[in-house]
Amino acid sequence: IRKYVAIVSLEQRQRYKDDFNAEYEEYRNLHSVIDKTAKKFRQFQEQWKSLTPGSEAYQVKKDKTMKTVLLHHSSV
Repeated sequence: IRKYVAIVSLEQRQRYKDDFNAEYEEYRNLHSVIDKTAKKFRQFQEQWKSLTPGSEAYQVKKDKTMKTVLLHHSSV
């Protein structure tokens, strides 16, 4: 991460703008990945609310969730 000083020229403004535009697509892609991941966790949380801790269904869901999380984590 670079630290930027106050803009004092049109050329400097254009360089800052070019830097921003060069990095913006990567930012949007990362934001999309984080948003999808957060949505999955919200869905998992809603599904877990209906399960009884310690039950077989709870354990199956826990195992499936862990596999999903680990698979996703290894692909990032």
